[in-house]
Amino acid sequence: MDDRLYPKAQLEEDLEAIKKMDIPYAMKIEKGNALMYLYYNQNDKTIIDPFSIADFRENILR
Repeated sequence: MDDRLYPKAQLEEDLEAIKKMDIPYAMKIEKGNALMYLYYNQNDKTIIDPFSIADFRENILR
């Protein structure tokens, strides 16, 4: 998998950041799933615009 747009190392850091958030467990799962969706679909331009990955990621981590 080509993960230049959203590298696996960045995904792992983001998932750790979510684990440390003071939010309900269900919301942590939802945010984690959203990040995983971005990661696994980053190369499919019909699903995710490559230029918006950073914006989506930023919004999820808020």
